[in-house]
Amino acid sequence: MSPGTDGRHSPGAATSIGAALEHPLVGRYRRRTALTIAYLGGLVAMFAGSYLGARVSVGGDVLDTVSTTGFDALSMVFIALVTLTLLVVPVCYALWNGGPGLAALLPLVPVALGDLVVGSYVLDLDLATGLTVGASAAALALVAADARRAGSLRFWEAPIDDDGLLFVTAVSLVGAFGVARFVAAVPAYVYEWYAPFGALWLVPAVVVGSYWLRRLRSAWRSRSTAAALTTRLTGR
Repeated sequence: MSPGTDGRHSPGAATSIGAALEHPLVGRYRRRTALTIAYLGGLVAMFAGSYLGARVSVGGDVLDTVSTTGFDALSMVFIALVTLTLLVVPVCYALWNGGPGLAALLPLVPVALGDLVVGSYVLDLDLATGLTVGASAAALALVAADARRAGSLRFWEAPIDDDGLLFVTAVSLVGAFGVARFVAAVPAYVYEWYAPFGALWLVPAVVVGSYWLRRLRSAWRSRSTAAALTTRLTGR
């Protein structure tokens, strides 16, 4: 029996998968993380079905013209799910399960599917919106995870997760840079469409700023305590 089919290795593989699903950057509860990943898989499957339906021919006729009702319904459901995934699902997931990484990724999935249809990467309104919502959701996920660890809404009582803070900071900076390029290049009427989402940048700005302020205060207190202890020991 080959190592790849040996049942003795399956518990280790299951443990590794479980640990990955519970990684702080992915989510706090593995079942909720797995459900969200399955949701993304279903979204990709619907995209594949809709995309192939417009290109695969059966008896010389394109598939979506043979069964227009079914493919029209599929397209409507897909558009609705894409809109929810871009605007609502990331924030709901952040509050429900934490996981800044997956929360930031969620709104970018429908954008990536759209780029596949176009066949190129475009810094457009959808991507700018996805970056904005993703950064906001990642910041909310960091707060939600800390609130759960603290056992109350006083999330600041939980120790700071340095990895999570660095990730959210990086996502916010990269997203802000991309959106700034988008705003500087687009016509005024396109900017007006994006403008309502611009207020969401207050979320990562406040969260990241407050966390780094706490981090600096903690470092300053640790240094002051160490200096006081050294003074007592040396008598100087």
